[in-house]
Amino acid sequence: MRIEIKFRPENKGTILPFNYNYDVYSQLINKIELASPEMAEITKTTPSDYFTFSRIMVRSRELIPDKGIKILSDDVCLYVSSFMPEVIKSIVEGFMDNPILTIEDIRFFVERIKVLKEPEFKEGVLLSTLSPIVVRTIKLEDNKMKIWDLYPNDKMFYEKLRKIMLMRYSELVGEMPEDKEFTIEVIKHKPVRIRVRDVYYRGSLMVFRYYGSKDIAKFGYENGFGDKTRFGFGMVKVIDEGDRPLSPEQIQAAKL
Repeated sequence: MRIEIKFRPENKGTILPFNYNYDVYSQLINKIELASPEMAEITKTTPSDYFTFSRIMVRSRELIPDKGIKILSDDVCLYVSSFMPEVIKSIVEGFMDNPILTIEDIRFFVERIKVLKEPEFKEGVLLSTLSPIVVRTIKLEDNKMKIWDLYPNDKMFYEKLRKIMLMRYSELVGEMPEDKEFTIEVIKHKPVRIRVRDVYYRGSLMVFRYYGSKDIAKFGYENGFGDKTRFGFGMVKVIDEGDRPLSPEQIQAAKL
């Protein structure tokens, strides 16, 4: 289940800091807690990721080096998604009780919340990220175990992504999907680095085609692809190609 939340900044010319993921995560947990303390306890204390969210979408903006994104539009947009309708319901009810999103000392007021229709997952569906996909592994370096962020130009990225998705699916759904096989064909990607509290995560904004298990496709759409989705990683959208696939030029023009 996915919702679109439109917010109005409290002040014109608000500068949104670059690294806001943890603030948004904390605010969503707070909204869940207002509506359902039991659900909030589950989402906070278990290692599983019960939801994901997009980058904050700003239609008109200006980048201010070393500060953030200056918001020039009247509103901004955030997408939140979960395979559990109860999580989304709690977030909506929480925003109804307290219609404010706070990032550092900046406040945004809810203008509208809309439930989005679930897309169709055809074979070879074209997907684009709304937040970067993080895929991590552990490597031995100088006799020490080190967390290593992987990118699509590394063959290990694809196998690790498959293992992550199967593990997360089985943890949250309670069983393995009937069809476990899937592949992705990355058409273009852009590396990004985002700080969550005092940890930097390196991920990839991507446009890619997805083939295989519809169960994994639906789960990835609802709960995110890759690691650490609760912190706003791995959200994707379906690019509607109509009756005809997009040309390579149209795909390359897709925004990351």
